Amino acid sequence: MNGLEARAEAAGERAAARAALRLRDAARGALPGLSVEAEAGRVVISGRGLWRRWLRDGALRWPGGWLR
Repeated sequence: MNGLEARAEAAGERAAARAALRLRDAARGALPGLSVEAEAGRVVISGRGLWRRWLRDGALRWPGGWLR
């Protein structure tokens, strides 16, 4: 069973990495002026005025919507 679990874990990690790259690309297009980087299974958005934009723009609070 360990082999099956290892393959499933590896497949999940690959899927998470692909989703992070897709989200990074979508966020870069939607968020001009901010830095967007994909790391191991996550996306980091940073930049000046990010907090104000987060409060004003609901899309920043639900970035998973960019994956549709």
